Amino acid sequence: MSFVTGLAADVGVPAEKVARLDLAIEEWATNVCRHAYPGGSGSVWVAVRREGPTLVVELSDEGSPFDPTAAAEPDVSVPLSERSPGGLGLLLMRRMVDELSYRRDGHRNVVTFTVRR
Repeated sequence: MSFVTGLAADVGVPAEKVARLDLAIEEWATNVCRHAYPGGSGSVWVAVRREGPTLVVELSDEGSPFDPTAAAEPDVSVPLSERSPGGLGLLLMRRMVDELSYRRDGHRNVVTFTVRR
């Protein structure tokens, strides 16, 4: 979603934070492609707005309800061979942005990434 990261850079978000935002968006998109629309295709929506020194990115889909903020964080202190698969992408999303929030709006999952300049 280069248009989002381009906007982030244009409003003064530091390059390191732009790269982190790009990674979070990529992980969100991967999760939607893999899990939101089982057995079919679907749409995604992206909205970006600036609120003073903050960039707000809303990503939404009409897939199966899923709240990434409610999922338990994996215990990364446990050796990889002893962990259950999954969850690292959600951890990555949480750590790449300043704030991550979720809401269900009608039939849509809406994930919001907030990045402060």
